[in-house]
Amino acid sequence: MTRRHFFLLALIPLLLFTSWHFLNPGAQLKTAQSRLLRALSQKDAAACSKLVHPDYTDQWNFTAKDWPGILQDLRTLSPILEITMVNPAIDSGNGVVDTSLRVQSNGSPAAGMIAERVTELQEMTRFIWKREAWRPWSWRLVSVQNPVLDIPSDYRPGNLTAVPSF
Repeated sequence: MTRRHFFLLALIPLLLFTSWHFLNPGAQLKTAQSRLLRALSQKDAAACSKLVHPDYTDQWNFTAKDWPGILQDLRTLSPILEITMVNPAIDSGNGVVDTSLRVQSNGSPAAGMIAERVTELQEMTRFIWKREAWRPWSWRLVSVQNPVLDIPSDYRPGNLTAVPSF
């Protein structure tokens, strides 16, 4: 055997591990969730539009069309924002991620209120995803649920001035 053969034999376990991770739906769902939280933290509308399904709906009656306004409001309320998962429970068979969220927020008086409000949540937030195609990386968000997260009913994304409760 030559060096080339040894190199190829050593490369096989690395390729198997990489392909297992790449094709594992649970790992891909966790990656999609992390990408969504990173896009929210950076208030990146283009990245969010790739991750949010056109049929998105949630308990606050927001749709996929509301996401740019939500990101605009986040820019105003919290210029510096970092959202991360804490102890996520991932069910890739049903496309569900249940997780607590850690929010670090600075840059405005409202920023501290946002971080405090999320920290006070006793319930985990449920993110419901749908895999659109056979590709393991094609997860798109279809809903977010947290029964204890109260958002004022008169709030409409992109129109902060109309809501005195913020």
